[in-house]
Amino acid sequence: MSVKYIILGGLMFSCSYGYEIKSQLTQKRFGEFGINDGQLYPTLKKLEKEGLVMKTVKHQDGAPSRHVYTITESGRADFGEWLESREGEDRAFRYDFFRKDIFCIKSNFLRFLEKKKAIEKIQRQIETVKNTIADLKTARSHMVERKVDPLHVKIWEYGIMNYETRLQWLGEFLQEVKKRRK
Repeated sequence: MSVKYIILGGLMFSCSYGYEIKSQLTQKRFGEFGINDGQLYPTLKKLEKEGLVMKTVKHQDGAPSRHVYTITESGRADFGEWLESREGEDRAFRYDFFRKDIFCIKSNFLRFLEKKKAIEKIQRQIETVKNTIADLKTARSHMVERKVDPLHVKIWEYGIMNYETRLQWLGEFLQEVKKRRK
């Protein structure tokens, strides 16, 4: 994940202040992959220093001043070049499904758990995935209702499809574990 380009991409939609970038862009669109304060504010400061964003201070009566960030023409050009480039797209995803998925890694070793505990672990994962699918479908419905860009909706649909495939696999995996003697 490139924090720089997530921020610049968010600013392509409109100017924004730091908290709004963090809460609206990263938490709602990227969930657990959100940007924390330790990443956001230093990156905004760096982007400003590089001339990719411009900060203006908006004073408020009875409240702290807001720092409003706007993407500059240089920022738009940099973002456009990144968007057109193949940077990171050619990376082989061959084993990412395994290396980056703790449940998948643990699944290799379920034979070392009692059968009952292994089944419970898989059933918990099935419930987690079902809840994730329901959450993604709700978010997708809200996006459609708000007439969000259809490209964003399609990305959510991709996520739903991934989790539905995982759910199918988990069901099959559970059946295999249930066949085991131990």
